Amino acid sequence: MARRLTLLTCGLATAVALAVAAAPATAAGSFQGTLAVTQPSAPSGATTPVTVTAAVTLSQQCDASSGCAYQPFVTTVAASSACTTTLTSAGWSGPVFDDASGAQPQQATAQWQERPWIYAGPKRACLYAVAGGQAALLAEATYDVPSAPTTPPAKPDPNGRDLVRSAIPRSVGVRRAYAYTLSTANIPRSVGAKRYAVIAKVAASRWGLRLAGTTTRATRSGDRRDYVGFAKDVPSVALGVTRIRTIRYYRRENGRTRVVGERVVERDLSLAVNVPWWVGPGPPPADKVDLQTVIVHELGHYAGNGHVANCTNSPMWTGLAPGEWWYSRANWFQFGCRNAPGATMATTARAGATPNRAAARPLLVQRTVVRRVLLP
Repeated sequence: MARRLTLLTCGLATAVALAVAAAPATAAGSFQGTLAVTQPSAPSGATTPVTVTAAVTLSQQCDASSGCAYQPFVTTVAASSACTTTLTSAGWSGPVFDDASGAQPQQATAQWQERPWIYAGPKRACLYAVAGGQAALLAEATYDVPSAPTTPPAKPDPNGRDLVRSAIPRSVGVRRAYAYTLSTANIPRSVGAKRYAVIAKVAASRWGLRLAGTTTRATRSGDRRDYVGFAKDVPSVALGVTRIRTIRYYRRENGRTRVVGERVVERDLSLAVNVPWWVGPGPPPADKVDLQTVIVHELGHYAGNGHVANCTNSPMWTGLAPGEWWYSRANWFQFGCRNAPGATMATTARAGATPNRAAARPLLVQRTVVRRVLLP
């Protein structure tokens, strides 16, 4: 009787779930295999994936009465790491060989793609076979992911024509016509006053916010002014913080006090100064934080929207790592998200950089009730 076989593949940097049933390791017999990887050619462009091809051979010794079905798969890791059953997009899942064919020697061609702009360097390919709920490591081979060609960095358009300007859709968040004043204080040299002003104004217009003017005063909570700008009081772990101060109104009815309304008296958006900001054009390299995404996010709080879970198609994630961005529903990238549009993944990321979601820094919103009023 054949054993049931399950191999579930997930996306980039997510684990493979193996159906580990209660079955003895000998139920599916023993395996032998070889893996020969052909060195991939250099990519033709800065964001062109390279295809890796490997020749796979497998043979199995088993008792047909106890089941000979199995499935081969190949995982990849950095050459300095040990093999693991974690299957990423840089991997291969082979066909299922049933009881009739499973006991026969098999040959297959495994193929997967590498993204040199995210990682370039030595890697290890690991051939496994899963049968009867057990995964067995059969062979290993090393190869090199060639580096992506470098291109001279483009310069930002002075009028911001390189920025996404489409309105934020209702499916992402609520747009508001709240007014704001743009602060030009504390702007980092790496950002530049003109580029910052263009990015901030475009991001605000996408949320429907209205520019009330500019000021040289720094953003400061508690001054009853609605400012957007860089500030030195942002928590050191954060990229930015939106502070919303309100007056809350109560009424006593039937011996109980309940909230009947709340009025915003001040909104401020403060951006951290000491951050390796990226101002474009295009998506950020793996060691830079995308300023446009951070401003769009914080202005989303300014407009009254909250946070969403990671991998949601929205700029309102709780944090942002270097090399990540959200420009539109068709143009965003977050490490570990299979649903991120593949055609735009890490467009200008530095070859050989190690993606690390744990490096994400928080994007904050702080709400403070500054006064409570009991209504008659």
